[in-house]
Amino acid sequence: MSEFFFIERKSKKINSPLILLIHGYGSNERDLFSLIDYFPNNTHVISLRAPLKLFNDAYAWYDIYLNGNNKFYDHKAAAFVRDELYQFIDNLSKNENIDAENITLIGFSQGAILSHAISFSYPEKIKNIMAISGVIDEKIMKKTSLIPKTNIYISHGTNDNLIDYETCKESLNFYKENNIDFKFESFEQGHGINQENLESMMRWLIEKI
Repeated sequence: MSEFFFIERKSKKINSPLILLIHGYGSNERDLFSLIDYFPNNTHVISLRAPLKLFNDAYAWYDIYLNGNNKFYDHKAAAFVRDELYQFIDNLSKNENIDAENITLIGFSQGAILSHAISFSYPEKIKNIMAISGVIDEKIMKKTSLIPKTNIYISHGTNDNLIDYETCKESLNFYKENNIDFKFESFEQGHGINQENLESMMRWLIEKI
């Protein structure tokens, strides 16, 4: 169906860059939208709500399961929502108020995993991604003959106790093996975004958008 609830800040200019915000597991559309004042005024910002309701004001893009100390999830469900998000983005890009050549995904945690998957699976659509506190999961990457040219920013907290820092670093090998350039930064923080991380992200975004 490719329809998601969202909140937005429209740009006053026609043909504006689009920033799409994809929150993490257990959060909602207001989370990343709280950063709205940091985004350039000429951007159209849309913050999505995931479709799976966990409890009040807490949503997920797909279920995560625990087996002892191990986490796992349904890769088929993750790939399905990846494609639904792509279709939503593709529909948005046809709007005359949005620059279809200048689309940025900003994803946190589960949203970061999906941002990687969307940009790799549909390399012709996404200009920039910013993936915070997530990993690259090649199991939900659709194989394509095109080499992604997406600008990629990745950051992770060295004290992250939800998605291990070393696990994130190890997952970067997927990009290295596929000759995909990216910028990776680490910060002394947990599963979140501290001020130093935020300022670095925004410098990168303003340069690339």
